[in-house]
Amino acid sequence: MSCLLTLLLVAATGCRKADRVHVERASLLPCRLAGIAEPLQCAEVRVPEVRGLAGTRAIVLRVVVVPALHRAAANDPWVELVGGPGNAASDFARQFVEELAYIRQTHDVLLVDQRGTGGSNPLYCQELALHQLSSLPPRFPAAAVDQCRVRLETQANLAHYTSADAADDLEAVRQSLGYGALNLFGSSYGTRVALEYLRRYPAHARSAMLWGVVPPNFQRPLFYARDGQSALDLLIDDCLAEPACQQAFPAIAEELRALLARLDTAPVPLTLRDPTTERDVHTAITHAGVAQAIWSALASPDRARQLPFVIHAAAQGDYGPLRELDVATRPPRRRYYNAMHLSVVCGEEVLHSTPDALRTASQGSFMSAERALEYHEACIRWRVPRADSTTTATVVSSVPTLIISGTMDPITPPRWGQLAAAGLSNSRHVVVPHLSHELAGLQGGACLDTLFARFLAEPNPKALNTDCLAEIRPPAFKLSSPPQ
Repeated sequence: MSCLLTLLLVAATGCRKADRVHVERASLLPCRLAGIAEPLQCAEVRVPEVRGLAGTRAIVLRVVVVPALHRAAANDPWVELVGGPGNAASDFARQFVEELAYIRQTHDVLLVDQRGTGGSNPLYCQELALHQLSSLPPRFPAAAVDQCRVRLETQANLAHYTSADAADDLEAVRQSLGYGALNLFGSSYGTRVALEYLRRYPAHARSAMLWGVVPPNFQRPLFYARDGQSALDLLIDDCLAEPACQQAFPAIAEELRALLARLDTAPVPLTLRDPTTERDVHTAITHAGVAQAIWSALASPDRARQLPFVIHAAAQGDYGPLRELDVATRPPRRRYYNAMHLSVVCGEEVLHSTPDALRTASQGSFMSAERALEYHEACIRWRVPRADSTTTATVVSSVPTLIISGTMDPITPPRWGQLAAAGLSNSRHVVVPHLSHELAGLQGGACLDTLFARFLAEPNPKALNTDCLAEIRPPAFKLSSPPQ
């Protein structure tokens, strides 16, 4: 249960200028979150849904602070800006209590549920949640998108749940709680909010750490096929370079091509059971669905290193390992606010591409254009405007910034980190061997925590010691099923 503390926004203008957000000061109050033994601190910050518009509804932002362990801590919190878009920052509070205590030695951890997630006017539709059940069904059925939009339009202006709004909201929270400069930590989509904050409020950022960069001109899903194929090619090269993997799967690329061609001709009917609704979902194993499952698995080292085995089994007609690997078949750890996701990505990313461009981009990749075109159609149905060039231009900043990219990342590979670094004059781009979009399964992965701790203590990109990167090793390839 959070504590209720309403803060009145007393001044805002319609222009996009730094320091234009002003709020009344307020104090955090003790609160508890489910599953966390120690007391935390909470507040609710009220902001206008549409800044500069008279009579606009108010949004209450849920704020959770995991307090520093030493009360003499600096007044510059670590701000966790989470990915998706569609995750709620407060859902990660337990992680900072149980696993990331090094951050709390001298810094509060500030968690603000981005508008549209968690406790901040959440935008969620159960009819768009099938992708959490499996990668195989289409993610955005047209009728479900329409139904979701019509229902949520009564409670939200869907065009104002953007990265720019999130950056302004964060500044409102900073002022209301009396914090000084912020240490921004963004992962995946969260890097986009961090960059937007640097664009708007550079004087209030002490440092920025960007892991898996989504720059302002990132256009999902235009480059998913290209970057996914690059990651898969690297994985196959690694497999063929290891004698045991090469012996077990000597023709894995050819097997995948044959498998997808067969599914193009003859999809395999499949019935799934939705544990949330307790209803059967009738779908099929298709080229697009298998490609989506492979692309999702590539995002995590522990799942990626199972892919040669999974692809080989599926090529022989055994789809059991694929179904077991599919991350979406496991119950989600937290709710994913899928409607907020559409409000962000449609205007900022998807609608900047065209169907023809999406079709062209899929050529030469294991990923067909089907899911990308479905994404684009969903965004047309979502009816939010395309973002203008002020929010898609490269961010120029001199704030000390650490950029982390993974060599095996199918979503935000190093080329995106390099692109963002071009505008960040006081930055360092560190490319981590064997890292994908996630960390799971890497040996020596604690090196990243070491880098973040060092940078938090001394945000000097040039002086950062990265020697521990040499300790990082990938998990072993899966070569066979365990005995029954």
